[in-house]
Amino acid sequence: MSSPLNNGGPAMNTKVKQPRELNVELLRIVLMIMIVCHHFLMRGRGLHLLYTSESTHIDHDALQGLFIDSFLIMTVNCFIFISGYYGIKFRVKTILSLFIQAVTYSIGIDIVFGLINGESLSFDTILNGLLSVPNGQWWFITTYFFLYLLSPFLNLAVKHLSKFQFLYILGVLTLTNFIVGYILNPDSLGVLNGYSLFSFICIYFYGQAFSLYIDFKKGKLFYFSAYVICSLLIFGMFFTSMKYLSIGMAWRAFFYNNPLVLISAISFFFLFKNLKISYTWISFFSSSVLAIYLIHEHPRSADFLTDNLNRIATTYAFGSVYVTLFLIAVLLFLGGTLIEKVRTTVTEPLLNFLIVKFRLDRLDERMK
Repeated sequence: MSSPLNNGGPAMNTKVKQPRELNVELLRIVLMIMIVCHHFLMRGRGLHLLYTSESTHIDHDALQGLFIDSFLIMTVNCFIFISGYYGIKFRVKTILSLFIQAVTYSIGIDIVFGLINGESLSFDTILNGLLSVPNGQWWFITTYFFLYLLSPFLNLAVKHLSKFQFLYILGVLTLTNFIVGYILNPDSLGVLNGYSLFSFICIYFYGQAFSLYIDFKKGKLFYFSAYVICSLLIFGMFFTSMKYLSIGMAWRAFFYNNPLVLISAISFFFLFKNLKISYTWISFFSSSVLAIYLIHEHPRSADFLTDNLNRIATTYAFGSVYVTLFLIAVLLFLGGTLIEKVRTTVTEPLLNFLIVKFRLDRLDERMK
């Protein structure tokens, strides 16, 4: 059972359909490690407290962390762009797999921390676990879950609209999400700084547009340079806004609907798209990327990281504290992969039983 982020088939277009390339699988691994590093910086180094408090006291150490984060902030957008570029192929087994995966980790991690702290298993723990997807326990999972449910209808736009009609819709989405939603951010649009289903749909359409209509072929150096320049501009926006405008304006540089964040994500995707990779072991790890997110972003795990990560990283520093955080992120990825393989072995029979028992696979044909 693979991650839902690994189940997007090729985009519905005139190109020859290809299985997912190993270079893109490697990209997904790199992106998840970068996401973990981003959360380590936010929680472990306390940068999230600077954001929530809108503190103007941002010292040199915090600026170092934010500089690094300017290279990491595009990761979520890049994940959704991948889904759009290849197109999500709707399967009931995949969406049910995502739900079971989320419920398993929600309840399982609560049980582990409960045992450590001497807490008994409560009804609320079970209920919260069962509702973990719709109640937004992981904002990304909730948003992606509903993007997946909508994907058969989003894919119809590529099948049935003319190029002009499709690009018109993309233009309206861009105006709403990346221009008006970013600059003015009216509540009625529900853009939520890019943390929204609307924003995911917009990025998904960008992926489809680049897969079908936008033939923009450049070399690896071009895409790497674009990624670096955008990342530097993101940090530059933060620094100059902090210095000459306000701290509230400065933090907008790191919003997911910042156009620079989107361009950075697209550039990073095509940088890896142009790589030639032949290491088949990549698939072993790439199928577990979503589990890594679920494990380290569970509320109990996040609280633990907030309370202890910086102390661990500074006490056992391997050179720079940021290098240590990166190494911890890699170890978390490796350990999480093993945990996911065990979980899959346990829950896969249940998933297959439900599919066969209720003949849920019939829905796949009806959604085509």
